[in-house]
Amino acid sequence: MAVKHCLLVALSLVALANAQLQVVNGKIKITTGTTSGCSDTVNFITQQLADAYEEYKEFLDIEFVPWGRTIRNDDGTLTCQFGVNDCWANRLHRCVLDKLKDNQQAQMDYMACEFTTPFPSFLLRSYQCAAAAGLNLVEVDVCVATPLGDSLDTAAQTAAAQPMQIINFVPSIVFNDNINIELHNAARTRLKSLICFALAELPESGVSNCQI
Repeated sequence: MAVKHCLLVALSLVALANAQLQVVNGKIKITTGTTSGCSDTVNFITQQLADAYEEYKEFLDIEFVPWGRTIRNDDGTLTCQFGVNDCWANRLHRCVLDKLKDNQQAQMDYMACEFTTPFPSFLLRSYQCAAAAGLNLVEVDVCVATPLGDSLDTAAQTAAAQPMQIINFVPSIVFNDNINIELHNAARTRLKSLICFALAELPESGVSNCQI
């Protein structure tokens, strides 16, 4: 009886979380706050987001905010959670994502590259993933090394502020621009399931047979 009771409680919690995730105009927007040196970000992108995206990409609107726990100092410099390499790599991520802003698949492939061994930008300070995305590396370097990237820093700082204040975790995971800690927590371990159950509510999606 105890096992059955625990199962019913777990299923009730799952149903509650799923009820909060909605499809908006045929899409689910997922905004992920990242930082380059974070193992939890690595795990989420490689073990949750990449698989969910591959399965449901036509229903997803993906956005990345490479900022994490970065602090802007009084002199305008940045201090990042995992040191100077974290700051440099995050800046590179912002520049590359901006140049790929009209290509969601390319953005997803790029971030999967950066958060997979050998973690090129964070550990090697390499443009390897930017090159794999087919970008002009001179243009990327100009963005990273000059004030051309400053507006991207400011935009990321603004976008990361409220999710980090409320969720206080990297990666922060926000659906449809609505910050929800329960959905964030569920997404870290079963993102594909959350998306499946939300889409299954729409018969026109053709999605069914969801598993917890």
